[in-house]
Amino acid sequence: MEQLHQEYIDYYRARLKKYENNPHYKNSYETEKALFDAISGVAELKDFRDVLFKNNLHNKNAVALVKDQETLRQEMYGAIRETVRAKGSADILAALPGITDVNALTQRVTELGLANSDEIALDLMTDYFYQDFLQLEWIEVLEKGEYPSRWKSDVKEGIERWKDSLRKNWTDSILPAARKIKPDYKFDYALLREDRHRRKIPVGDETLARRIEQHKKIVGDIIS
Repeated sequence: MEQLHQEYIDYYRARLKKYENNPHYKNSYETEKALFDAISGVAELKDFRDVLFKNNLHNKNAVALVKDQETLRQEMYGAIRETVRAKGSADILAALPGITDVNALTQRVTELGLANSDEIALDLMTDYFYQDFLQLEWIEVLEKGEYPSRWKSDVKEGIERWKDSLRKNWTDSILPAARKIKPDYKFDYALLREDRHRRKIPVGDETLARRIEQHKKIVGDIIS
């Protein structure tokens, strides 16, 4: 056996060992073993190419790795209830059975990854609600406070300035950014109670409900 052939055998053996006894990479292990058996089974190195292409081993290997990786990602995101991120992996896994070419695989995975990135970006727009909390609290304090008559007009103006500031941030910044991705984007208050968003808002349910209603009265007609 020529030296280069032996080096290829050693190379594919090392690749095979990477996934050996790893329950998360069973598909990758099977395709790596097929590659190792192929390179080990040919009498001469030049024959390996024929076996490789005849059995589509390189493409099967690429698909197997993506399948294992995306299965793991889907399980991880599912466990922490990151449903939008999990959808990206689910979409890729659903596309794999129809893919037999590594170039098509690369293109499709990229397309689906970009689409899911947009979905994630839109979902993260929900975080801007909590960023409005401080202004909502100041507005509530001012609205509930008791003041001498001579201050009431100033307080009222202050409240309107806070409200205008909230509206301006949404109309000038947040909504335009979201609508570059999805032209008909509307803020969905129901998302605030889904686990992936609710756990980032460290207040009780009663306070959250109050803030949602307050927010709707100020900007709801603009954003939802």
